[in-house]
Amino acid sequence: MSEQQFPELLRELLSKYYLHSKSIERELYKSELKFRSLLEQLTDAIYFTSVDGKFIEFNRATVDLLGYSSDELRELNVEATYVNPEDRDKFKAIVTANGEVIDYELKLKSKSGDIIDCLVTSTVRYDSKGVILGYQGIIRDITLRKKAESLQRAKDLAEQANKFKAEFLANMSHEIRTPINAIIGMVHLLHQTPLSSKQQEYLQAIDSSADNLLQLINDILDFSKIEAGKLQLENKSFSIRKVIEQLVNTMRFKADEKAIELKLNIDENVPESVAGDPLRLNQIMLNLISNAIKFTHAGNITVTVRLIDTINDKARMYFNVRDTGIGIAPDKLNHIFESFTQANMDTTRIYGGTGLGLSIVKKLIDMLNGAIMVKSKPGNGSEFIFEIDFTITRDAIELDQASSNDSGIPEIGACRMLLADDYPINQLVTTELLKHTWREMIIDVANNGKEVLELLSKNDYELILMDVQMPEMNGLDATREIRKLQGPKAQIPIVAFTAYATTGEVDKCLEAGMDDYISKPVDPAMLCRKIVEQLVKRNYQFPDPSAPKLAIEGVSPDLSYLDQMTGEDSELKFKMINIMLEETPTELELLDSYCKAGNWDGVRAVAHKMKSSLQYMGLKETLELAKSIELAAREKVDVDQLPERINNVILTCKAALTSLSAELEKMQENEG
Repeated sequence: MSEQQFPELLRELLSKYYLHSKSIERELYKSELKFRSLLEQLTDAIYFTSVDGKFIEFNRATVDLLGYSSDELRELNVEATYVNPEDRDKFKAIVTANGEVIDYELKLKSKSGDIIDCLVTSTVRYDSKGVILGYQGIIRDITLRKKAESLQRAKDLAEQANKFKAEFLANMSHEIRTPINAIIGMVHLLHQTPLSSKQQEYLQAIDSSADNLLQLINDILDFSKIEAGKLQLENKSFSIRKVIEQLVNTMRFKADEKAIELKLNIDENVPESVAGDPLRLNQIMLNLISNAIKFTHAGNITVTVRLIDTINDKARMYFNVRDTGIGIAPDKLNHIFESFTQANMDTTRIYGGTGLGLSIVKKLIDMLNGAIMVKSKPGNGSEFIFEIDFTITRDAIELDQASSNDSGIPEIGACRMLLADDYPINQLVTTELLKHTWREMIIDVANNGKEVLELLSKNDYELILMDVQMPEMNGLDATREIRKLQGPKAQIPIVAFTAYATTGEVDKCLEAGMDDYISKPVDPAMLCRKIVEQLVKRNYQFPDPSAPKLAIEGVSPDLSYLDQMTGEDSELKFKMINIMLEETPTELELLDSYCKAGNWDGVRAVAHKMKSSLQYMGLKETLELAKSIELAAREKVDVDQLPERINNVILTCKAALTSLSAELEKMQENEG
């Protein structure tokens, strides 16, 4: 190449290099524009900072997050954005030590002072010689997520608190209802006995106090169920007229005690049968009438029920409870249905109550898609008016009962039932309540679930009345074990008998395999009805009302055989009657206990021993019955019939012993 050609070549090369450089610059510029455009589109904050904490580069999201302008950020030290400045040193130390940090949680603050919960991912920037130039990273705003997490935690805590509250209420219910059941049960039994006027007065005070305490518990538990959204509504056929009439008749004695007239007006157009929840209607009216009686000192209370209108099969019903009581102040009318609200600060102190009654009424009516209002003036009484829709039905609502006693409850004869309850007083109360209705009923008692299983393995029962809360094995576990058995015993009706009355209790009982549920303190009539319902479902053979019944009341012993054996020796006759009066009750107890234990040899021995006493007392039919018991026990045949036979012997002998005791007193008087 000549010297003249070299400059030309150099110029050409330089020109090409220049053009190539410009092309590279343009590409780099385009890449930078694309990169910056991408940064600006990101919703997360992207930043580059120097070692001393100055913002060098950042995207639009950083400006939006921290609330500073671009110029303000370039003058700002990173430390100023930390809620806790010492967090900057900790964060910097971690990044420097590890070269990076991922999803580090920090609290930053904006220019306006708002706290921002952030997740920061950051790395160290180095130069070509490995010297730290600064830091680069991404900031993600998680404030909303943190709030959501906080709300979720609060929700979880609230649910946990509600769970604890429900458990507490359940335990409280059980602990209080158990003794109340005994008190109310004993009061009920005492009412059946002869009482002096003073005793009746004392008993009425106990009865009233127990009812008030029970109402307080029921209010609290019902309110808890409603608040938890767990209160279930029924939908069955019933008579509005009968529900209201029965309730008013029940409440009338309380009005009579205060010399208040309780009047009932029911429109003749009220449908005979409707579908709905009779229990909740009764509860609403009970609260309103109870309040009216409580706050009325003179005058009258009028309950009105009438049909407003019918559209297709829907009946709009109008209910009104009006009293001439103390009334409600105008400023309280808008708050009267709120929880724990009383019309006056002194109301609870003077009249008692939880302040939940009207709140429960309002919530129940809302659940029934109804509406309630109140009109009142202080000193002029109050008027509570509500409307509810019911579906008109044509269902028969009369109970089919083949044979009934005076209370309308069918006779069940020598039905054998197993009662499981760990509280001795409740065992006594329940037994006596049932015996008062069904004298021939045979009741065995178990103290816990294990005893239930043991007795069930030895004996046949028509029904089990099962307490839920018992030691060693509770009623739910015992029921599950029974349902695992093979054969008819696995299907035995089981009615839950419990002091618990809270949300989900019915479901627990039914899930365990129980057939029905009744809470303490028990209503004797309701308990009997539930027992009859279960017996009907299992095709129990109720006694034929036309069949001759065993004469028990006023059994008079025929002492002609005893007179023949003793002749004119009155002293010997006196001694023999004394022996029978002393020994027979013990023999009857042994006969009953041996039968319950399945000790047929013991039954045979006692039945054999009793034959002479029965012969001396002249109880010929009972003597034949004792012989059949002895034979069946010895041969171990027809043992399933022995409980009924033995129960008849016991009832007859007890009545005969009463007459025998009277005979002995006559003999003593004649000797005197």
